[in-house]
Amino acid sequence: MAAKVINESQNPEGILNLSGRNPEVCYFCRKSKSGMARIGRQVDHYSEVDIQSIRADFSPDRLFRYTLEMNYKADLLSQPRSKTIAVILKNPSSADEKRSDSTIRKVETYVWKQFPDVKHLKILNIFAFRATDAIEVNERLNTLDDMAVIGLENNSFFSQILAKTDYLICAWGGPSGIDNKRYISRIETVKTLIPEHFHGPVFHVSGTQATKEPLHGLMWGYDYELKPFTL
Repeated sequence: MAAKVINESQNPEGILNLSGRNPEVCYFCRKSKSGMARIGRQVDHYSEVDIQSIRADFSPDRLFRYTLEMNYKADLLSQPRSKTIAVILKNPSSADEKRSDSTIRKVETYVWKQFPDVKHLKILNIFAFRATDAIEVNERLNTLDDMAVIGLENNSFFSQILAKTDYLICAWGGPSGIDNKRYISRIETVKTLIPEHFHGPVFHVSGTQATKEPLHGLMWGYDYELKPFTL
């Protein structure tokens, strides 16, 4: 049975185990043996983000964040913004409808500066499990299985978001302590999903040094160059 997905406004208190599953075995139970990872500090969203527009899709217990979506404010002094961009990161941390985190704040700012025609920003992650430290993602992988960090609904959200976006930036970075074989396997799956549902330009952000995987959003410099990304 598919997991029930709710957004922040439907569950502001983060109520536990809304799915009714056994907390010893459920992927979506904070009190399980491999439950909530450490979540880092929050920061304000970028000033040009319309706070009222932000929405997020979480699992009922908030162990997983599948999407984070927002609009930029209208700017009467520049050209109208109307396009949509999706950014694929590694895994979510603390950002939600009310507050951002360091990675999301960097992405919000970079996109606003580099894409003057973009109004809608949508965030996806190759792993939907929320954790600030990638090592905790790996621990959960080893304790449970791949779907315990990918998230049962994640590929479905990929399909929905990719089908309705104009631009795409890949920004999942390297494994950072996650088992390399399983990390590469997930990336290959994502690279298969992208052309099935998205047919526009795919980018990565190029830093000062070459990287094997597309540079993670946290590491972007606001003057770093956008380049085409080959899947």
